[in-house]
This record gives sequence, structure tokens and C-alpha cells, in this order.
Amino acid sequence: MRRTWTGTHGLWLSLAWLGASPALGCGRVEALLASRSEGAGPPAQAAAPPAPAEPAPGPALAAAPLPSSRIERDGLSIAFALRSLGRGEGAGGGPAPAPEAAGATAGSEVLAEFTITDAATGAPVTGLSPLGWMSRRAGTAGGAAPAGVDGGAVDAAPDDEDCQGKIKSFMAGLLAVRPEVDMNAYLLWTLNEDSTVSAINPQIALGRTKLRSAVSLAGPGASFALHPDRESLYVTLRGGRGLAVIDTRQGLVRSNVPVGDDPSCVAVAPDGRTVWVGNDGDGTVSVIDARSTDVLKTLAVGPGHHEIAFSGGGRAAWITSQRGESVVVVDGATLEPLGEIAVGEGVVAIAASDASGVVYAANAARGEVVVLDAARRDVAGRIALKPGLGALQFEPRGRFAFALNPAANEVAVLDGATGAVAHTLTGFAAPDAVTFTDAFAYVRNRGAAKISLIDRAAIGGPKAPPLIDVAVGQDAPSAAGGRPGPTALAMPIAPMPEGNGAVVASPADRMLYVYVEGMMAPIGTLPSYGREPRSILVEDRSLKEVRPGVYATPVRLGAEGLYDVELLLDRPRAAVCLEAAVAPARCAPGEGSGCGGDPAPGIELAPLFQPDLRLEAGEPATLRFRATAAGAAPALDAKEVEVMIIRFPAGYRWSGAPKAEGDGIFSVAFTPPVGGQYRFLAAAPGRGAPFGALPFVPLRVSSRRDAGAAAGGAR
Repeated sequence: MRRTWTGTHGLWLSLAWLGASPALGCGRVEALLASRSEGAGPPAQAAAPPAPAEPAPGPALAAAPLPSSRIERDGLSIAFALRSLGRGEGAGGGPAPAPEAAGATAGSEVLAEFTITDAATGAPVTGLSPLGWMSRRAGTAGGAAPAGVDGGAVDAAPDDEDCQGKIKSFMAGLLAVRPEVDMNAYLLWTLNEDSTVSAINPQIALGRTKLRSAVSLAGPGASFALHPDRESLYVTLRGGRGLAVIDTRQGLVRSNVPVGDDPSCVAVAPDGRTVWVGNDGDGTVSVIDARSTDVLKTLAVGPGHHEIAFSGGGRAAWITSQRGESVVVVDGATLEPLGEIAVGEGVVAIAASDASGVVYAANAARGEVVVLDAARRDVAGRIALKPGLGALQFEPRGRFAFALNPAANEVAVLDGATGAVAHTLTGFAAPDAVTFTDAFAYVRNRGAAKISLIDRAAIGGPKAPPLIDVAVGQDAPSAAGGRPGPTALAMPIAPMPEGNGAVVASPADRMLYVYVEGMMAPIGTLPSYGREPRSILVEDRSLKEVRPGVYATPVRLGAEGLYDVELLLDRPRAAVCLEAAVAPARCAPGEGSGCGGDPAPGIELAPLFQPDLRLEAGEPATLRFRATAAGAAPALDAKEVEVMIIRFPAGYRWSGAPKAEGDGIFSVAFTPPVGGQYRFLAAAPGRGAPFGALPFVPLRVSSRRDAGAAAGGAR
């Protein structure tokens, strides 16, 4: 079983497995030893990990929440704990969490961690793809507190059938049954044409907005890159506005870092310590400390557009200059230049492969790829192609490189082991971007509404692999207008975390298309909320194996109480329920009762029309509301406010910017298409109030034949 998108065929296969296993209970494991033949090392060679820490002594759960929970069934030992989360720690790697348990308080950020071992030998069970959730346990008196907190009583732990049923409901994406903590989440980040970055949650069911936040930037974005710890997103801004650093947890710009003139390309070093920004306007590259965001060094590298690649796991950075004659090599640790390699003017893209020990530089004007020896830092050869080269990328194994030529409508597959052309593929329409899944290379066609898939398994064969064209959208990306920038900056296709499909951004259609391999067309769409998505990437927040047998991810806890922790394993097949306790938030003096939870939005919304307003289908109406900033914050500008009106529970959706009328009053003109129940939502993402943070206002719309007089003064 793979992690699945809500609504894909993989989800229904997972649900079918649960439904077809009536004997499968919480913790029941079938054929453990036979199932572990894939991925797990020999048990005798692996030392058992230390047991999770026992709770510190103390009578009050609020001061010492339950730190861990363990269950042992049919030879499998599974432990769950909530641990402290320092910056840079998480599912993506980094230092191991401290052995002592975290203060698991309401609203806090912690590391949710499962340790799965063989009960007899203590050997870690590796190579799993677990799914996990946390759901607040209901109490007999409202479930407001666990036993020991304010005297509340709670229900008993779920039995096997209840545990299995809860997991089914969570995987179905039902609005009525949602976990407080989802450990399988991922977000789609899109870089838009209108100086915003959107965070979209594709797993939210249709009745709710999928837009988690829309981050306003100080200027149009050129490119973006995600830090390995997934806490920071770096966006270069046109017009000399520097580098924006976005806090992905809060959905806000944390800082704007001044760099050189006209920043364009941005790349994060493999170790996550530094961020490299190519400044096309002044021939420099700014190297920034990822933790402090201080500019460590400004390197003079040559005029024109810059591209950056890393070799040796980040020990060396290779920097091109389109109007310069050389590739500059810089020590990744000391930031001192290691040398310059003459390659000729006109290099537009660069890619490195540690597996092949080479760095490839694409020269568009000459129509050649220069082969650089990574160890000797010298030219090892030149591969003659056609003029007009664009994006250049090695596939994940590091042997074959894909050189895209939008001018010739070709893709050349280059063998990194021999330095020769393995295949020349035709049939494209201005190919300008490539990315990879486990099985395919995905090529975006800027001149046609399609993506082209290339079977990676057939690349090394004697025959050229056939193209699989998948129609995506109505209009070609080029129909969105504007001149294409440096092609290597575009990331319009993002592989799904499952590894069996991708999400394609269509700026012309202003939509995101979801494609799963094996299908002849996209299986669905995601809205971009009226924006033109130019680039897209995935922030994967699902459980990852951070150490052998240890699966973890950072999570934000909900309200205090006793929680059931649901876990679904793919191999061996097992559904188990553990438990955890979340204590009340520890408030500093004067903070009040709401500290530690979701921060209260700094915006107050007051509709200037009567609640439950009744409108008429097909008749325009003007909806006025007052939006004010709390405290001494500056008054809101119309550009900061967004409005969305949806027909509930699913169907029509309208979004747009309001008109300012003065004195904090805004208005939108809205014509409901059909009768039904609607919801009016307002947001100010830049002020910490994304959609969903402010209460919605219900609207009632009557059809023409039974509409009466409209209530209120909204028209």
C-alpha cells in the first residue's frame, strides 16, 4: 500500500483491503517474518533501539503528559512518543531527537515518532510506509479533558473494530470524521504570477477550501526552493527586492534578505546550511546562512543569468554565467573559489552527477553540452547537439541526463558513463522542463496542452523509448502570455510523494492537474484560486524513516485531552491503535487562556448585512463588511484582503479581491448562479488570517421562482 491522494484509485484499493479483512484487528499481524523479506536487514546484525523514556514521576497529567505508548502483537513491538522538536530536526533527517519526552502541550509543535521493532530480537523493522493519525478521544461528559485533568472522564480505548473503522473514515476524507493530527499530510506550493505564493492542501475534502494560505510577496517571484527541513521556503524577487524567506508552518514571510541586483536562481546546498542566490543584474552570487539568513559572502562570477549545481554531496558548487566565458567552481564549506573552467559564452543550464563523476553545462548558442570532470575540474569532452538548448537535468540514478531543446522540439538523452548521445527523442512542442518519478521522466511542453512521459526503464536499451503523451488542460502554457524566462527556473511539474504520478501547473487554465501513472488523462484538478501558477513543488509532511525502524514527522498538536493514535502499516499488514496525552498549554503570566493553541488572527471581521441574508439567484448583490486590524496594527489595504464565496457543501466557488470604501469598509459584487446555501469567507493571509481563520457568514440564495424580498441592507 502506498500513500494515496484522496480520490485516487490507490485510496480505494487501501479501503478495499481494510473492508476485506474482517479478522484484522488492532495490532494483528499476519506472516510477519515472511512479510519482512523486503527492505529489512538481518535481525541479528541490528541492535535494538532504546526503549522510549518512561513518564517522569508526578501526579498531574498537565505537568507530565503520557510520553509514550507501546503495544506488542504477534511478534511486532510498536511504540509511539511525542518528542521535542528543535529547528532542523524532523522527518527529513538531522539530529536524533532527545531521549526525554517533550512537553506535549496544546498547540505545540512536536515530533511524532513511531518505533517499530521485532518483539523477539529487538531488530528494527525497516522499509515501511506507515500512515498515522491522532484523534481526540470523546468523553462521557463532553470529552473536554482526559482523566486527571479537571476531573474529566473519557471513553475507553477503541477495540479492534473501532480502530479499523476510524482508519477507514480518515482515509475516505470525510468531513464529519476528521483527525486532529494528520501525519500523512503534504502541501502544494505554487509560485504565482501575481506576486504571491499559495499553499494548497490537496487532501481536504471538497466541502472545504483547499487553500491553506496565500503569501503576499514584496514583488514578483522568479524562482523558489524548499529547505530540506521543510520549515523555510526561499523565493527570489524581481525588481531588486531581494530574497523572501517564508515560514512554511505559519504561511508568512519571515524575512526579506537583501542580495544583489535582479536575483533569479536560488538553490539550497545539500547539507541545508547555505542558500545560494544568482544575481543576474550584477554578475554575483550571494551565499546566505540558512539559519540566520545573514549574507556570508558575495561571489563575483561573471555577467548574465546564473545557474548553480552541487557535486560531491555539496562539497563543490558549480556556477554558470550566460554572458561569461567560464564556469566558476567554489568550495561549499569555505566559500573560496577553486578555479574557473573556460566553456565559452552562452551556457544556460548546468547539472551534476556524483554517480557519473561529471558536470554537464548546456551551451544554447553553440548547441553543445560541455562535459566537465568533477574531480579534475577540467573539460573532459563536448557533445554536439542542436542550437537552442534549454533545461538540463540528470535522472535520479545519475547516469542519464536529459537535454531539452525547445527550439528544435527535441530531447536528447545523454549517457553520463560514455559521454555520448543515447537517444534523440522527437515529437515535443517546445519542451522546457523535466522531472522524474520512479518509473518515468515527465517533460512539459510549453507549446501544447500536454505532458510527455518517457519510460526510464527503456532508456538504456538499443531502441529509443516511445513517448506517452497525456493531454493536460485546455490551453498550452504559452497561452498564458509573457516571455519565457530562463527555462531552468521553471518547475511546473511536481512528483507526488507516492512516486506514481505528478501534479502539473497550468498557468493558462489557472488550474493544477493531478495525474496518476497508468491513466490516459489526469484523474482530477485542483483550483489555483484565480491565480496563474508558474512553478510548483511539494512539501511532504508524511512519516519518514529517520533511523532504522523509527518513523517520524513534525506535527502541531490540537487541544488538550487524551488522544487515540491510529497507525496503518503496509508490510506487514497491521492496523493498531495506541494513545497519547496532550496537556493544557503552559501560559506565561498575562498571556491569557488561549496561549499555546492556534494564534488568534489579528483581524476582526464584521458583516454589514444581516446574518442568514437571503439573495436571489441571478440577481447581483453588493456585500459590504468591515475588516479591521487588532490593536495598533496598520489599517488593512484592499490588496491584503481576499474574499471567497462557496456553495455549501460543494459546487460553485467564487473568489476575488474586495473594493475599499473607506473607514475599514470593503465590498464585493456577487451574483449567485443558482439557489442554495452559500458561505461568505474573508481572509488576510499576510496578517496571519488565512481562509478558515475568520468565521464564515452564511448566505441563503433562492431560485427565481420562489425568491422573496431580500433581507438586510446588502444590495
